[in-house]
Amino acid sequence: MSELQTIENRLSILAPRGYMCGYHIRFSRPVRRVTTYATEWIETYTRRNMVLADPGTIWAMLNDGALRWSIIERHCADPMGVMEAARRHGAAFGVSIGVGSPESRTICGLSHGSREFTDDEIAEMLELIRRGHEVVGRALHLRPILIEALDTIACGMTYDQACAHLGISRTALRYRLAAAREALDAPDNTQAVLRAIDAGLLSSNSPEGIARGLPLPPPPRD
Repeated sequence: MSELQTIENRLSILAPRGYMCGYHIRFSRPVRRVTTYATEWIETYTRRNMVLADPGTIWAMLNDGALRWSIIERHCADPMGVMEAARRHGAAFGVSIGVGSPESRTICGLSHGSREFTDDEIAEMLELIRRGHEVVGRALHLRPILIEALDTIACGMTYDQACAHLGISRTALRYRLAAAREALDAPDNTQAVLRAIDAGLLSSNSPEGIARGLPLPPPPRD
C-alpha cells in the first residue's frame, strides 16, 4: 500500500461521515481530489455549487491549521446554508483544514455524524493532511529526465523505442520510470502517466499530447 493510500485510509476511519480533500489547488483546480462523503450529499453540494460559499472551504483557503465547523459557523457568513445542509445529510460535526502556500493550497473538510472531533483526532488529521500535501507535492517537482521517460511511455513507445529516443540503456530507463512511479505514488507506469497528466506535467505539446490528436492506424486486414 502506498503512503498516500495509507494516509487516506486513516482519514476515512477518523471521519466516519466522510471527507473531501483537494491537494495542491492551482488556478482553482486541485492536482488530486478525494471525496468519501455520501453520494446524495456530494450531488447536492455539486448541483448547487456550494463550494463557492462554503464557510469551511473559505476558511481553509485563507488560514493554516484546523478549526471545527461549529466555530467557523459562529464567525463566518453562510448565505447558502451549507452547514445546515451538511447536517441534514448526516455530517453534523466537522473540521476544516488548510495547509500550503496560496499558490498551491491543500484543503480538507472532514465530518462526524454524532459528536465533535477531539483535540487529539484533529491534531492527527492535520498531520495526515500535511503529509499528504508533501507526498503529492513531490510529484510536482519531478526532474525533467523522469518526465521525459514517462512521456515516451505515454505516447506508446516500447522500451526499445524509448531507449533509442532518449539515448539511454534499458537499465537507465527502468530506473527513471521507477523513480517517477515512486515520486507520483503510482503502482505502475500507466497510473504514473495518468497522474503526471493530471498534475500538468505532460502537456499538449509533449509527444503524448500530440499523439492524442493523431488518427488511429487502420485495423490489420484478414
